[in-house]
Amino acid sequence: MQYKNTKTGVIIDVLSVINGGDWVQYDQEFENKPEIEKVQENDENRQQEEVLSKNTVADEKTDNPTLDDITKADIMQELDAFGVKYDKRSNKQVLYDLMMEQGKE
Repeated sequence: MQYKNTKTGVIIDVLSVINGGDWVQYDQEFENKPEIEKVQENDENRQQEEVLSKNTVADEKTDNPTLDDITKADIMQELDAFGVKYDKRSNKQVLYDLMMEQGKE
């Protein structure tokens, strides 16, 4: 694997994985592309991620104004923090009730 130091620009080739510091995984193919292609590729990746996140966590409106102020993604994040297992396809109210149960314990 090749890694590039973002501060110095030095590229190294190692067998192990490097995490942290100023080292990022280096992709020579990506590095040799013209700058405009890199920007377009990054934009496409960002757009795909946005579409995926919207499709996986659709926010729904309820009759409860308090519940409408928070997103389903926020509720799921809290449940993850509590270590609670839940069905991601559950509606917002069910997930909210589950989250509130955790606060009572």
